[in-house]
Amino acid sequence: MSSPTRRHNSGDYEKREQKAIHNGKRALSKAPWLFNRTPARSKNFFFQLKENDAVHPGYYAVHCVDGVGTKLFLSAWSSNYSLQPIDAIAMSANDLATAIHALPDTVDLYFAVQHGVEEHHMEEIMGGFVDALEKIRIPGAPFGPNMGKIETASHDEMVSLGVPGKGWDVGVVVTGYIPKEKVPKLDPQPGHFIVGVASSGAHSNGYTSARHVLFGPDVEYREEWKSQYRGRFQFDDRPAVLEGLTVMEALQVPTAIYLADAAAIGEAFDDRDLYGVNITGNGLANFNRAGQGVSFEITEPLEPLPIHKLLIQESGWSPQEAYGKQNMGMGFAYLVPSLEMAEGVVEILRQRGENRARIVGEVRKNEGKTLRTTIHKPYEGPPVDFVGY
Repeated sequence: MSSPTRRHNSGDYEKREQKAIHNGKRALSKAPWLFNRTPARSKNFFFQLKENDAVHPGYYAVHCVDGVGTKLFLSAWSSNYSLQPIDAIAMSANDLATAIHALPDTVDLYFAVQHGVEEHHMEEIMGGFVDALEKIRIPGAPFGPNMGKIETASHDEMVSLGVPGKGWDVGVVVTGYIPKEKVPKLDPQPGHFIVGVASSGAHSNGYTSARHVLFGPDVEYREEWKSQYRGRFQFDDRPAVLEGLTVMEALQVPTAIYLADAAAIGEAFDDRDLYGVNITGNGLANFNRAGQGVSFEITEPLEPLPIHKLLIQESGWSPQEAYGKQNMGMGFAYLVPSLEMAEGVVEILRQRGENRARIVGEVRKNEGKTLRTTIHKPYEGPPVDFVGY
């Protein structure tokens, strides 16, 4: 007797993820001793601090963990396995960058792979990781990143992507250290400035929605998922809005890595009021991760990139949805305590030449109890508000 075809509704996966995180935290709260070496200031931020005075009394260990998400489909579809390792490192490295003075120490990798990847693509994948780790070597740092433990598990029955036998997933843990006296306060005040840094593309977020709105069901070999694909493009199509790139090329642009920039800024400005924001999952609502009684006023947002314009065109997302799903051209930001320092941050990034930046707004007092982020000049329509996180 054959089992019925299952139909999946992936449209609300962000809410399901939020529920899963909430339920997981509720379970962990029953064992508070698991966090008795965790300073409160890093709670709910992009990194977690751990104190161990018996081992490193002058430093906090800084922990970041992430993966690539469903952007991994692109490696199977394109048969290019060298790019997603850059995304994998970028996700955790950019979280580490928000601490400004944290330096990467150890990278641990866990792979779940199907046979086709295990047999034919691991050298290409690890070569991609070598290239990515080169990007987070900080000039002049007292130590550089080292590879820690690598574990590979054969998961033919559990992992699948867009091509039979070519499924894989990777989890990345980046551990760093930061001097205790250099940890940011994470307490933005009215009058502080916001420096926005350009993204390189869609980075590694919102790819479930992106795939489903751009591609048609013929890209999917698994019957239970075909109904999710409602787009009109093939991988090699070149819509005019992408300015010469194919849809696959535009989607596969690697995530920009901001860690070396942050280290250079930390070297120039030794100020605890300076910190970073990684515009990753949840889009520009990520500003609301730190602070009390303030609003983040994005008065001059960066221009959405061609891939964002294509996604808006094809999806029918409202600006509220678009800025909550995608980085919309701003992949990272710095919260800076003075105009002089903000201008200095922009100049450092200009001199480094890797990522464009400009002052995009400021912090203001908010009478409400929850944090608020407002994009004042979205690509269309009235201002967009995100309240709370």
